[in-house]
Amino acid sequence: MLKSEFQKIYDDIKLLMEKALKNSDHPYRTFSLASLDKKVPKLRTVVLREFSFENSFFDCHSDIRSPKVIEFKKNNKFSALFYSSEKKIQLRFNGKVEIFHNNSMTKERWKSITLSSKRCYMGPFNPSDQLEEYHPNIPENVKFENPSKKDSDKGYENFVVIRCHFDELDYLKLKYSGHLRCKLIFENENINAVWLAP
Repeated sequence: MLKSEFQKIYDDIKLLMEKALKNSDHPYRTFSLASLDKKVPKLRTVVLREFSFENSFFDCHSDIRSPKVIEFKKNNKFSALFYSSEKKIQLRFNGKVEIFHNNSMTKERWKSITLSSKRCYMGPFNPSDQLEEYHPNIPENVKFENPSKKDSDKGYENFVVIRCHFDELDYLKLKYSGHLRCKLIFENENINAVWLAP
């Protein structure tokens, strides 16, 4: 059981993440996700799709052809950064990634995605491919309109859910009177916390 001072931080973070899932304008709705390509860190912005403190994970979506998916299959360690300039709160998560592709979970998740967003998985090119000329990487027939449900389902074969199982959370709140920093450590069903020097 967490001490009351850490429990309050835990509860505040949980509330912030719940709000982020409901509000597309929330600063934590998008975050930076880092993978490792050999010895070079690779960073990109992704969209938060699911979050569970109880089960220590959060999700984002991607294209199975994307370099980050390939990188995570070789080395499943990740680091993720959330920051709110309004709240002055930074969250850094560390842990391991699990990739879901073409299973019951991804089928259910696919149903919840808008037709407009499904276009992103219908691209003729692999994400990050070098091109001879500009191309938005969505099919020509849906550049200015949503695809039909039947057509959009062609993108499902490229759709993956990236699940980030975290075992550490570094919390930092910036304050004029003195910054506040601690680390939450997740071990099975136990959560421990320690103060860190900001």
